[in-house]
Amino acid sequence: MRRKCLALLLVCVPAVVLLPWSPSARAQATGSASDAVVSPDTSLARLAPALPSLKAVRASGTMRVDGRLDESSWSSATPFRDFRQRDPQEGQPASERTEVRVLVDDDAIYVGARMYDSEPSRIRARLARRDEDSQSDLFEVFFDTFRDHLTATNFRVNPAGALRDAVVHSSGDEDGSWDAVWEGSATVDSLGWCAEMRIPLSQLHYNAARDAAWGVQFERFIHRKQELDVFAFTPKSQSGGVSRYGMLTGLGPLPSRRHLEIVPYVSSRAEYRDVAAGNPFRSGSDYFAGMGLDMRYDIGRDLSVTATVNPDFGQAEVDPAEVNLSAYETFYSEKRPFFVEGAGYFSFGRYRSLNNFGFGETIYSRRIGRPPHLSISDNGYAHVDEPDQSTILGAVKLTGKTRGGWSLGLLDAVTGRMRARFVDGDGARGESEVEPPTNFFVGRVRRDLRDGMTSVGVLLSAANRGLETPDLRSSLRSAAYLGGVDFNQAWHNREWSLDGFYAQSYVRGSATAIAATQRSSAHYFQRPDQGHVQYDATRTWLSGYQGALSLAKNSGEHWLGSVTTQFMSPEYESNDLGYVTRADRYTFATIILYKQDRPGKVFRNYRVYPYTYHAWNYGGKLITAGYALSANAELANYWSVNGTFTRSPSVYNDQLTRGGPITRTANGNEFGVGVFSDSRKAYTTFAELYHWWNDRGGHGESYEAGLSVHPRPGLQITVGPELDRSHVLAQYVQTAPDPSATATYGRRYVYATIDQTTLSLGTRVNWTFSPRVSLQLYLQPLVSSGAYSGFKELRAPGTFDFDVYGQDRGSIELDTTNTYVINPGGPGTPVEIRVDNPDFNFRSLRGNAVLRWEYRPGSTLYFIWQQTREETVPTGDFSFRRDFKALFQRKPDNVFMLKITSWFGV
Repeated sequence: MRRKCLALLLVCVPAVVLLPWSPSARAQATGSASDAVVSPDTSLARLAPALPSLKAVRASGTMRVDGRLDESSWSSATPFRDFRQRDPQEGQPASERTEVRVLVDDDAIYVGARMYDSEPSRIRARLARRDEDSQSDLFEVFFDTFRDHLTATNFRVNPAGALRDAVVHSSGDEDGSWDAVWEGSATVDSLGWCAEMRIPLSQLHYNAARDAAWGVQFERFIHRKQELDVFAFTPKSQSGGVSRYGMLTGLGPLPSRRHLEIVPYVSSRAEYRDVAAGNPFRSGSDYFAGMGLDMRYDIGRDLSVTATVNPDFGQAEVDPAEVNLSAYETFYSEKRPFFVEGAGYFSFGRYRSLNNFGFGETIYSRRIGRPPHLSISDNGYAHVDEPDQSTILGAVKLTGKTRGGWSLGLLDAVTGRMRARFVDGDGARGESEVEPPTNFFVGRVRRDLRDGMTSVGVLLSAANRGLETPDLRSSLRSAAYLGGVDFNQAWHNREWSLDGFYAQSYVRGSATAIAATQRSSAHYFQRPDQGHVQYDATRTWLSGYQGALSLAKNSGEHWLGSVTTQFMSPEYESNDLGYVTRADRYTFATIILYKQDRPGKVFRNYRVYPYTYHAWNYGGKLITAGYALSANAELANYWSVNGTFTRSPSVYNDQLTRGGPITRTANGNEFGVGVFSDSRKAYTTFAELYHWWNDRGGHGESYEAGLSVHPRPGLQITVGPELDRSHVLAQYVQTAPDPSATATYGRRYVYATIDQTTLSLGTRVNWTFSPRVSLQLYLQPLVSSGAYSGFKELRAPGTFDFDVYGQDRGSIELDTTNTYVINPGGPGTPVEIRVDNPDFNFRSLRGNAVLRWEYRPGSTLYFIWQQTREETVPTGDFSFRRDFKALFQRKPDNVFMLKITSWFGV
């Protein structure tokens, strides 16, 4: 298989290079420039003269950003008025008049927009926190400052003055974590509303040549009409985005200078936790203080260095609670600003596919500063004080894009040695190292060609640990490296694309650590009935590969689709700085999509798409298969519906025994449907139902609903209950050695039927007092119960057949210590399996409140309160009323944090 995958890449990559680099051009332009209709295969070079343009003029005097456009400089600028609808009446003139002007001086670029409205009382103006979706009327500007058709910066303001900024990539992906220091304001009057922006040139990388032109796009969204009006119009049947922006001229000679930003912070934290009596490390009321510094320095016009010293990486929002009964690690999204901002520079292996298998993340930045790997809480000590996360001593990033099309991302971070303190039974104190000092490095370089139609890149990542204790050397890998190449190729103005990547991993460590890697849930080399990999307890390194290749049709009037193959060798391991739940598979996925974007009497738009997916392990066993049909539609009344049906035939399962012999799955079916109300209303609601069942009697369903109301412009309340119920026939319990179990290779694989019910109620309150002051509240009570019954063992490999204890085989009883005693051969047999009663009721209440005040641009004060209540009891029966009541009888953990940052620009 390795040779097949490599051969596939060797055939396809040259084919990519030989694809036409200059498709035939058939530009057809009638009327004004903004009326141009361009054929999909028109080259961007020929397209430029047909694009709309706007000339900036020099600002004079004092410019006050108040949303009024009453400075004399605005009247000297010629406005652009010829906006076209992208929705709902594609290509038609905008239903309401819009005028946009641009000014520039030595320090900033100014954008002023007058949005006339025939019904000004119906303008939707809602306050929202920065970068949040306000569900209101909007005005946006996009700048492609190098006019390379690859990346743009986006600035948005709504009629209430709510702001948003982001980085937009040629693929259409947006990085909303980018926070520039800029000003925006808006006013509503009898004619409509005005938006005014001041964007300092120091916040932008740009071409400073005297006659340079920027790519630009202006957009206006009229919420009550769901109407999107644009400056540079592109038909929906063609790929749009950054590559199809208009031009901004008249900028003149812009200053070319280096820029330094310094953001120091001070913070304090108070923790009130329930601690054991006599704990010498915590009193239950503990206080901490910190200070640090973030810095950004622009190297010329192209690159920026971002560094942080003693960073405060406390999250403003807690991760949601979850009950995980699988063998796989839970994935949590990154929320820390230093790692989120500029993450697009480190993105690797992107491929345009409408249907593919999730293979994890090549770079998972939450590995940096993660909770320590080792724990001493179960070592029998009287008292233990363990760190919650590894301390990040410092981190630095170099990011940017050159005028020649090179994108660069370099990241280096160092975490410190972490120790846990303890008091043993004799009262003696000690320390134990639970996390070694570690250096993390990521390097990413990408070259964009042909106005972004072609790109080629490389990636290198490394994690190196200083392992000094036997416990750490036996459990952690000492080094992990990953290198890869990727490419993206598009033609016919991005209508078609061929994308792919290949990555090689290498990990090194002690024989004990590498043996644990081979036995982990991502690999299971110890499976006794497979022959394509071999478990070797003496190995001290492991190397594997993964890759993908995808051919896609990305645009067209009606038909889209993709064909995607992915592969990951059994030896591939990237969990030191990436995220992979399982290796050993190669896949094939297809999809055909039919869409209708023109509004009709019943539907405003709809999509129907059948798709298939198949996966095999490297032993040639089919381990996943499915055939599905999905559809979604927006109705004429602005309600939306979607539905999916999937048929999954019986295939092999090489994960169910968690390192034991292969089994089978049952034939299964899935059905889901969702209904969403009109988003234009002051309240919105949705309901979703998902149901699955198989031919052996297993089944489950999920019900989710949501209600969002805006009782006033700056207040949004969202409530979202979710109920999950399942009847799973084979929940893994444990593996027990037994030489007499010859049918299953000397081990008995114990399972049980589990009936699980989980109910959660996520509640959010976003209260925005002004564009710079907001309060966010979040509360999530969650109750989950699991009742185990019908304990059984796997009858034979390659099947989904089981022998039930006390019925088909042996005996089982629950003793006085709440432990199941299982005799597989019946009473008196020498082998006895003991299983602690696994029934559970998990109760959790997580919440936080975040008060945010941007007291001046770039400088913010945060006050955060987090509360957690959690416990697990061995009951197994579901009672939300009882468990919810018990939650409030449990003493909570409270954490209060205050953080002040100040921005200084030089």
